[in-house]
Amino acid sequence: MRRTGVVKHATVALWCWLAVATSLAQGFIVDQASGTIGENIQNSVILPGSPTVQSFTPSLSAVGFIQLSTFIQATSSGETVVINLRQDAYNGPIVSSTDPVFLINKGTAISTFLFPGNIPITPNQVYYFEPLVLSGGNWFVGYKPSSYDRGDMYSNGTPSGGFVDLWFQEGIVVPEPGTVGLLFLGTSLFLWYRRVGKKS
Repeated sequence: MRRTGVVKHATVALWCWLAVATSLAQGFIVDQASGTIGENIQNSVILPGSPTVQSFTPSLSAVGFIQLSTFIQATSSGETVVINLRQDAYNGPIVSSTDPVFLINKGTAISTFLFPGNIPITPNQVYYFEPLVLSGGNWFVGYKPSSYDRGDMYSNGTPSGGFVDLWFQEGIVVPEPGTVGLLFLGTSLFLWYRRVGKKS
């Protein structure tokens, strides 16, 4: 009977720890998006062919990541790509750039690009992100009929006029808590639950 109680307490404590760990795990908070995950994107611009920039108007005070719908041909050995974050204009000063990413997805995929941190920006001011190929072959970046009214896609410096947008999601990165902190929290919950169980 006593062993069953210990197992029961341990199980409850483990579930509590897993719930806390899941809720605190690193993740993304999406601020602006022109589409949803799983959406069927059928059109794409080809980079480095036509310089392409997407404007957006963030509501948060930082940008930590940008996601794009991308495609790489099966014959390609992969591309190294980066995204510049610009302000004031489609060719304005670069605020920050994501870490270079080597893509070899050989098909359509949602690719995530991380900035060195959550980059401070001014909410409700127009910003621009510019996908670039640093090395490799053709990179296909998906676009769609416009459903996003806080920005526009620019091709060779010309806006689409609200007809199309790159498929994108952007927002901030929620930091992952340290493993030691999670273990401490889980142990504390376990000890607390044992004390309460003994008193009852």
